[in-house]
Amino acid sequence: MNFLLVGTDFPPKIGGISTYTKELATALSKKGEVRVLVPGTNNSQSFDSAFAFQIIRTPNLPLLRNLAFLVYLPFLIRRYRIDLVLHTIWLTALISHLYYHFIPTPYFVSVHASEILDDTRTWRRRLKGYLKYWRLCALRKAKGLFPVSRFSAKIVSSFGIAKNRVCVIPNGVDPQRFRLKKKNQRENKIKKLLTVARLDLHKGHDLVLEAIAILKKEGLTLRYFIVGQGEEEEQLRNKVRILGLEDLVEFVGFIPDNQLPDIYAEADIFVMASRQIPGRLDLIEGFGIAFLEASASGLPVIAGNSGGVSDAVPDGKTGFLVNPNKPEEIARVLKLLLNDVDLARQLGAEGRKWVETHMSWECVAEKMYSAIRELNQMKNKSTI
Repeated sequence: MNFLLVGTDFPPKIGGISTYTKELATALSKKGEVRVLVPGTNNSQSFDSAFAFQIIRTPNLPLLRNLAFLVYLPFLIRRYRIDLVLHTIWLTALISHLYYHFIPTPYFVSVHASEILDDTRTWRRRLKGYLKYWRLCALRKAKGLFPVSRFSAKIVSSFGIAKNRVCVIPNGVDPQRFRLKKKNQRENKIKKLLTVARLDLHKGHDLVLEAIAILKKEGLTLRYFIVGQGEEEEQLRNKVRILGLEDLVEFVGFIPDNQLPDIYAEADIFVMASRQIPGRLDLIEGFGIAFLEASASGLPVIAGNSGGVSDAVPDGKTGFLVNPNKPEEIARVLKLLLNDVDLARQLGAEGRKWVETHMSWECVAEKMYSAIRELNQMKNKSTI
């Protein structure tokens, strides 16, 4: 089977959808021939050559970088006799819909969360709103939709898409990239908490800091490492000073992808109190790949119960879901795991087992491949 994956996000660009596109293409390349169509970027030739599939990039010029999809997509479908197209974001699916009457190659669309919701915060998001009707037409014409969580599936259902064409395919992780904490590291008396995420408002770093302040008053000793960059960094640093946590919190900054396994391996607990911000549809945790990376590293996870996080963290099995807006609840669960070493190890071990058996990218690709075969046999009843 010849796959063409199309999206606007791909490494070296950083982000969840970028990782999703790369890893899914890698896993699906074991099922058939895969090509990926993505925007151009600087110095990509040597970077792209490392992959086991062909990467086709549009010219790296403003506007043309994305407009070129209009020409590239139909050309590649014809040239390589593509059997199906998988759009890892809905925006490029508009092109498949545009050409569908002339090139009826079946296409599928992945759905994450905030990218498919409309608001007017930025000109880009306003533009998406103007394309609302076309987006609905494109989604209805798609052979199948693949939301990454049950939460994302509810968003899709609200568009009136037939349920039999919607299949939840979660994000995945590569367990071989991550390793378990060494025994001598486990014996360290000062426990290390870790968050790996962009420093965005909805990631809940500020609530974790408040929880740590509560634990400090109770005399607990720990260290909190914040990995990532973002617009909230200055506010978070100010909060650290106000709460008097300078001796407990370290801002690590950006860490290259190939160094992340080392960061996870040094930690004892992963915590990310993701939350939904009223009026901020652009800030929603559709799933949270970092939670799977933590589980793959054998870490117990504390996660904010919002968006699609519950699909990434089975409550009570690989970690605990908490109310992300209540720092006292975050503190209570942190204290539980800091004091109960056996429970923390059990959750970490279950997390590692879970990602190995169910959440690897190979498992994700197998689910998607099976769903594609089944959906391809269905007649698309949409007339739009």
